[in-house]
Amino acid sequence: MGKNRQNRFSNQGYQNPFQQAWSSPKHASSQVNGETQQTQGLIVLEKQMRKHHS
Repeated sequence: MGKNRQNRFSNQGYQNPFQQAWSSPKHASSQVNGETQQTQGLIVLEKQMRKHHS
């Protein structure tokens, strides 16, 4: 039963537009061709600025 249940839902889920192994479907909106738009340093800086301005 578990096997059939898994197959029933496997075709209805999120379709990843990126075919690279390193892309993440959870963060697809912030990725371009499976790569992030910003450098890691800029992402950290942006998060820190949000913390200090809140």
